[in-house]
Amino acid sequence: MASALALALACTVLVFRTGQQAGIAASSAAPPPPAGYFGLKPVGSYASLPDDAAATALVRRSAWEIRPGNSAYNQTKPGHLAIDQVDPASGAYDPRWNRYIIDRISGNFTGTTDEIFQWAAVKWGIPDNLIRAIAYMESDWNQSTYGDFTGDSAECPPGYQALPCPVTFGIVGTKSTSWPGIFPWNRDSTAAAVDVLGAWLRGCYEGWVWWLRQYGNRSHGTYRAGDLWGCVGAWYSGNWLDGSASQPGTGENYMYKAKYWYGMRPWLQPGF
Repeated sequence: MASALALALACTVLVFRTGQQAGIAASSAAPPPPAGYFGLKPVGSYASLPDDAAATALVRRSAWEIRPGNSAYNQTKPGHLAIDQVDPASGAYDPRWNRYIIDRISGNFTGTTDEIFQWAAVKWGIPDNLIRAIAYMESDWNQSTYGDFTGDSAECPPGYQALPCPVTFGIVGTKSTSWPGIFPWNRDSTAAAVDVLGAWLRGCYEGWVWWLRQYGNRSHGTYRAGDLWGCVGAWYSGNWLDGSASQPGTGENYMYKAKYWYGMRPWLQPGF
């Protein structure tokens, strides 16, 4: 395992940059190519990213579905999705956060599980293989997953009276308490859950999550724009470069595992 992990991490940077968009012929039931379809758009791309319809047109359609249990969730669009905007006066986020992040989250897509990953990836300028890897770690690609139980009744979503109650739902681990207004769509709609992940990664990568500057292990570097892997760790821990690669439950450990699975691409292995 150790040697395989080292090899995968050594290849990650190359694969991360080379998401392929051309010369791939979609078939009726073809899985994604090993390098994925879409690469990372650079810092500053936020204003030129495709809207929902344009992103939909860029999805490589395929009937490849290895999680048929997601079908009902995959076909559900939010009837009304209104995530709470942040207060610009708080200084917690860049003033552009509401317009280019919160206001763009819609969940306005239906398709197979992998098509949903593609849609969110191209909409937010994030590598589709990164979304696949996070979904693997969070749920094994099952939208019905839930967790992060709390004993605080004030944090429980509507309909969850018994304590402890879950606050995180969906295929990529979308936390209701971090995105007020997302529930029940993070539970009921695969596209809504994944849309939030894409939004977080783009906004964090742009350098707009100002509160992260106050957190983390300063010896590993302070929060800045352009560190997508750091943003992956923060999606999990709510912290910046916290812990270490060998310390479970920390952002650094989550990053380390994400890089490994990004390189290994378990979704293409037999029996996944």
